[in-house]
Amino acid sequence: MNHQRHFTSIATTTAKAHLQGLLDSTQYPMQYREHMTALGKLLGAIAASALPPAGDTTTLVIATAEDADFLQAGVIQALHDRHIDTRLAVFWNHHYQLPNHSSVAPIVHKFIEPGYQQATQIMIVKSVISGSCVVRTNLIEMLTALPEIATIFILAPVAHRDSERKLKAEFPDHISQKFRFFCFAIDDERHNGEVIPGIGGQVYQLLGLSDQPALTGYVPKVVEAQLFAGM
Repeated sequence: MNHQRHFTSIATTTAKAHLQGLLDSTQYPMQYREHMTALGKLLGAIAASALPPAGDTTTLVIATAEDADFLQAGVIQALHDRHIDTRLAVFWNHHYQLPNHSSVAPIVHKFIEPGYQQATQIMIVKSVISGSCVVRTNLIEMLTALPEIATIFILAPVAHRDSERKLKAEFPDHISQKFRFFCFAIDDERHNGEVIPGIGGQVYQLLGLSDQPALTGYVPKVVEAQLFAGM
C-alpha cells in the first residue's frame, strides 16, 4: 500500500535518510534511538536559528518521558552547541482513549528543572504528532506558570496532516499565534490513532520500553542526571 508522505521545506537529504532509518530499524532499538537522536539534533539546529541571540533568553524544552533521552537529547545538544541557555521539563503522560474514542493524556509525574521561570520561549519536542492531546496537555501545564511566553516552538520529525490545525483549535488566538511548527514529514494516514508510516509504530516498544513510562516507572537518564546533580 502506498502511503502519502509530504516532506516539508526543511527536510534535507540527511533528515530524509534518518526518517527512513526509523522505518528500517524497527527491530533494532539501538539503531532506532540513534536515528531519533540525530533527528533531534537536526530539528534543534533549525529551531535555534529562529531564536533570539544567545545569552539574551532562556528556552524551556518540554518532552515526554519516552522522548527525553533521544529526540529531546538531540534537540538540547544542538541548542547547547549554539550556546543557547535551556531548562528542561519532562512529563510522564498516561495516554489512553475514552469510551467515546477521544484521547486524554493526564500528567502522572513531572520533572521541571529549576530556573524555568526565566524562559521566554517554549520548545515542545514530540517524536510524532498524531493529534493534539499530549502536546496540548503539556503546553497548558507550562503556560499556567509562564503566561507571558513569547514564542512556542513545536518540533517533531513526523506529524499527521491535521495535527497543526487541531492543536491551534485547542487554544485561543492570542496563544495559537505564538506557535511555530518545525517538522520534516507530514503523513496523510492514521490508523487507531497511529500515524502511518509515521515513525514505524508505537514509540515505546521501538525505543526498547515495555510500555508507557507513566505505567512502568521508567526514569530517563537526563532526569536522573539532573536529580543526582542537585543532591
